[in-house]
Amino acid sequence: MATQICNNLIHEPWMFYSHASEVPVHVGGIYVIGIKRPKLRAVKYLYLGQSKDVHKRLQAHKYGSQDIDAFIKQNYRRNGGKDLRAKWINEPRHKSKEGGYIRCMEHLLGYELKYNKNGRNK
Repeated sequence: MATQICNNLIHEPWMFYSHASEVPVHVGGIYVIGIKRPKLRAVKYLYLGQSKDVHKRLQAHKYGSQDIDAFIKQNYRRNGGKDLRAKWINEPRHKSKEGGYIRCMEHLLGYELKYNKNGRNK
């Protein structure tokens, strides 16, 4: 189950983080945040999270105190967030499976998500 969700998330197209307001409100799910590196086509995955309201949570990352929040704020100060990307999928069991999704994504990507400090053991 987790592998299918991770595969779906990987194949979901990226959107500009500044367009996160287009995510429907009050919809729960799993989301990832990434960064488009200059001169590279690929987006590097940085963080996987879950929320009962993905729209609200993506907005909250711009003002929070987690490491990923500080990174997002810094990127917005530097260039208006133009390199930040996000994508999400609707997943009703998002809360109970977050750690499994983090481990699954890291396995499929072949690297650790830099800003996921907690959650792998859930």
